[in-house]
Amino acid sequence: MKYDFETLQQRRDGSAEKWNKMIRAGYTDPEIVPFSVADMEFMAAPEILEALREKAEFGVFGYTSVDCSYREAVCRWMEQRHGWQTQPEWQVQTGGVVAAIGAAIRAFTQPGDGILIQPPIYPPFHRLVVQNDRVVLENPLQYENGRYTMDFDDLEEKAKTAKMLLLCSPHNPVGRVWTKEELQKVAEICNRHHVLVFSDEIHFDFVYPGHTHTVYATLSETCRENCIVGTAASKSFNLAGLSTSNIIIPNEKLRDQFARQSFLEAGRLNHYFGTAATKAAYEKGAGWLDELLVYLEENMLFCQQFLEKHFPKVTVSPLEGTYLLWADFRSFGLDAKALEQFMTQEAGLFLDEGWIFGKQGEGFERINLACPRRYLQSALERLRKAAEQRGFCS
Repeated sequence: MKYDFETLQQRRDGSAEKWNKMIRAGYTDPEIVPFSVADMEFMAAPEILEALREKAEFGVFGYTSVDCSYREAVCRWMEQRHGWQTQPEWQVQTGGVVAAIGAAIRAFTQPGDGILIQPPIYPPFHRLVVQNDRVVLENPLQYENGRYTMDFDDLEEKAKTAKMLLLCSPHNPVGRVWTKEELQKVAEICNRHHVLVFSDEIHFDFVYPGHTHTVYATLSETCRENCIVGTAASKSFNLAGLSTSNIIIPNEKLRDQFARQSFLEAGRLNHYFGTAATKAAYEKGAGWLDELLVYLEENMLFCQQFLEKHFPKVTVSPLEGTYLLWADFRSFGLDAKALEQFMTQEAGLFLDEGWIFGKQGEGFERINLACPRRYLQSALERLRKAAEQRGFCS
């Protein structure tokens, strides 16, 4: 490989959210890294680092806005990687997709309105609805033989009283890449009941062979005019700390309303380094991302095969997209608290516990595969040894 995915930067200085829980627990072994929060243990692409060095050496860190070349870079990426022809003026830059979801909730719904989510789900979806005094309408995913599907009958019923759907596509944590046919069914229901769709597609660059990501806005002209698409380079290129997202809204009326709300909350200026990194990623980072996807697929296969060999009763959901493996550990016979204690205190594993994604996730674990493989191997060996001592492998 041209790029380095084997070097680990030890992030033990207290500034890495992902590492802090492990550090507080007293783990100092350099072989132990966390596999929780969805950022990667890889340095950014050299092309991005060079762009950031140039911006740093320029030395004037004033108020920043995006220019035409930035917007055009975003448009080219959407077309080349996702077959989506967008217009530069469709973009609204925000400090993150989560912040954009919050702004959209406040812009397009009122306190007491119902908002649909599909648990188990990325925790901020539920939190943002509750904290904004809206009503959570759960449309739980259906789980059978390790695979998740949507419950369209339930979605149809609950859409009757909903104002918005927070769609996670690809889905975090279960790793589904929704098919075009599934998304069309979602669209038919939402369009019929006038439900606005916020499609969080931040993981859309992580799709594995045999699967194709469909941007929600490309389903039809009606869908294009009734959706907000959340995108960013932050997951794809490990830039989360640079707080730069591109929210793409084709409908001018919706876009203006969203932009006004976003401006009230955070202004219209952008992150000096975040915009530079995003532009460099979209203009020069495709080769790095292509190699990364190969490496992540190999990590996925390694982890799946290890768990299948040593834990035949643990069900691993097929990973179609994202770099977050979702595994069912209910065969261990532990409640959510006991499972977390086993993982952290006995196996030295810091994962995202399934319960944080809703009650539907209790007994599950989300494993972040975006790290050098030897650390993943070391973690799985610790799991095997700890499980053998408790009799969980048989």
